[in-house]
Amino acid sequence: MKNKLRLALASLAFVTITSALFGQEATYQPVNNPPSGYAFDKGTNILDIGVGLGGYYDYWGAGYSETPNFIVKFENGTFGNVGPGVISLGGLFSYKGISDDYIGRDGYTYHDSWNYWILGFRSAYHLQIPTAPRFDPYIGLMLGYYILGHTFSTNNPDYNVPGNPGYVYYNATYPSYVALSMYLGARYAISNRVSIWGELGYGYTNFALGVGFKL
Repeated sequence: MKNKLRLALASLAFVTITSALFGQEATYQPVNNPPSGYAFDKGTNILDIGVGLGGYYDYWGAGYSETPNFIVKFENGTFGNVGPGVISLGGLFSYKGISDDYIGRDGYTYHDSWNYWILGFRSAYHLQIPTAPRFDPYIGLMLGYYILGHTFSTNNPDYNVPGNPGYVYYNATYPSYVALSMYLGARYAISNRVSIWGELGYGYTNFALGVGFKL
């Protein structure tokens, strides 16, 4: 319930901020001064860093805890003049950790942890708004490769004994896999070089927020 409340509040804040920024008109000329004057245009390169909350993962419950997604992503304005916008291509690296601590029926304590190292290929459509050149709304998809590591510990001295009922589970392995994510985001340029960004999505994270740097 607490995670759902945090996600709802974060989503409301994101919508409120982007709505306010969308209503601001400004004369803005990015560093490379593209003919359009938009903060994100064909040829633009941006490096983003940020954190994310939530996401579609298989583990949840009272004993589970998780870290935020730590995110580094790169985006290039690859195809220009696509309708009223630009199509970008880019990549993402993210880390997320999930752990579970519990007491078994045998009275011993157990700890599982899963480490997700995510490599993603992303593409998005960026809508260019003439009256708000600093504002960069976009929608996109990401194909991610999830490299999954698992560790286990317990104070049960017999956990690795083949005759123990939990032996197979305790020695379980978790394979890496591929998954698709969808996201709706917005970026706002606060200077010629620096921007803030936020995304709502389904997949590797539900809500992400960070800072971008134009290269």
